[in-house]
Amino acid sequence: IQPSQTIRQLGIRLKLNPLKETIEGKRLIVVDDSIVRGNTSRKIVSILRAAGAKEVHMRISSPPTLFPCFYGIDTPTRQELIASTHSIEEIRKYITADTIGYISMDGIQKVVPHRMNYCSACFDGEYPVPFPGEKMVQLGLFDKE
Repeated sequence: IQPSQTIRQLGIRLKLNPLKETIEGKRLIVVDDSIVRGNTSRKIVSILRAAGAKEVHMRISSPPTLFPCFYGIDTPTRQELIASTHSIEEIRKYITADTIGYISMDGIQKVVPHRMNYCSACFDGEYPVPFPGEKMVQLGLFDKE
C-alpha cells in the first residue's frame, strides 16, 4: 500500500518486467491477494497484454473489498474501493481482464482454521469494534439514511 497513485504505478513498473518471449500468445491466469482501487490490476493486465498475452484471467484470493479497514490498511472511505461502487462485471471491464473471479466468504471459511478469529470487516462491514452511527457516515462506511 503506497500513499499515492503515482508511487503505486511506479512500483508496478519497477516490480513487473514481463518476458515477452514467455508471455506472447499465451492465456494467463493472474492470482492476486485483493483488488482495492483497481488501478494496479488494470496496469498489470495492460502490461501483460502489451507483452503479447492472448488472454488475461484474474483470480483474487479474497472476497471483494467493500468496506474500509481502520486496522492498518489505508482505505479511508468506501468511495475509494472499486467493489463498493461497481459490480464484479464492471470491475472486470475496468481492469480489462477477460474474466475475473473472487473467493467467497464461504471459501475463506473453508480454508482458514475455524479455531481462529479473523476480522472480515473489509469484506462484510461487521467491525469488531463498533463505530457510532454518526462516525460511520462521516467515514463513508454507510450512506446517510
